[in-house]
Amino acid sequence: MTIEFSCSHCNKVLKTSDDKAGRRAKCPQCGEPILVPPADTSDPSTPVDDGFEGIDQLDLKTSVPEEHSFLAERPVREEDSFLAAAQMDCPMCGESIPADSKRCQHCGETLQKGEWVPRKIKVGEVYSRTWEVYKANLGSIIGIHIIAYVLYVVGAIAVFMVLGAIGFAGALIIGQADQGLMIAGVVLLYIIAILLIYSVVFYLMLGVLRYLLKVVRNEYPGMGEIFSGGPFLGRMILCSIVFILAYTVGLVALIIPGLIIAFMFWPYAYLLIDRDLPGIDAFTESRKITNGNKLSMFLIYLIMTGVSMVPYGLMVAMIASLEQAGGDASALGFLVLLGLIAFFYVLLIPFSMVLGTVSYAEMTYQ
Repeated sequence: MTIEFSCSHCNKVLKTSDDKAGRRAKCPQCGEPILVPPADTSDPSTPVDDGFEGIDQLDLKTSVPEEHSFLAERPVREEDSFLAAAQMDCPMCGESIPADSKRCQHCGETLQKGEWVPRKIKVGEVYSRTWEVYKANLGSIIGIHIIAYVLYVVGAIAVFMVLGAIGFAGALIIGQADQGLMIAGVVLLYIIAILLIYSVVFYLMLGVLRYLLKVVRNEYPGMGEIFSGGPFLGRMILCSIVFILAYTVGLVALIIPGLIIAFMFWPYAYLLIDRDLPGIDAFTESRKITNGNKLSMFLIYLIMTGVSMVPYGLMVAMIASLEQAGGDASALGFLVLLGLIAFFYVLLIPFSMVLGTVSYAEMTYQ
């Protein structure tokens, strides 16, 4: 039979056999002397004289040598105790772990509610994983981006129509009475239009990022995920304003500081949707997880920049050849070229979004 109890000094959960009941020993965690309670309901204050080298004759305030403590032979892990929290399955490997674990002891997965352990990424591994995810989910990844673009166009048109109607009605009411008031109204409507359009952009971006993050985790999200960005929208707008201002100031200050700011704080949007952090904490955590990864991210996006410039090189070469052909052939060839470039970017933009998501996932052991 096993006796399970807690240290009266540090509350460490301990376990030993029932033949040790009544003994005094040393807690393996805090080192304080403790009394093992009896296994039955008898009075636990009565010590048992077991002749354990006189240890039971020591005062409870007396330190017990480590070598004299039977509890130090095999300390009990808290996760092995029935007094510990309930068990859960690790979302990565499926092994049973304590429900309050911060990290799976089997596969190393950092759990969502635990503390992030930053990881240094490798450029080749990030591109390899990105390609595998992109290739395996090509239709859905491109589909979610097309849906987001269509919704953006519809939202922008709706904003301009509503504000245009308001502006037209205001002009009819005010008329020529006050030119200054009309100009102020136009400026105000323009600012409102920009804010609303960017709100639509950020709302859809958050939904796409949540979708891609779940795809990278093999969670098989639905297309409705694109409408899940609402709870994070306000923080996203404020964080983006701060980020853009800091990045702009950094670029003005000899460019390099701007690049450092960009590669230090870019994961803030992922941290908002992944951990539901306050805005300032999203920047703080971004700095932690990008520590040691800024150069790798620079190389990753330098490669992407080079790839994105390929169509422009092809355009220059084809335009030069089409000018020599002239006539209808030149016009048709130019249209075909524009179509190919558009198709290229339909594939490239979703890939770059997956690349950023995989980079974040690699940094956070996901």
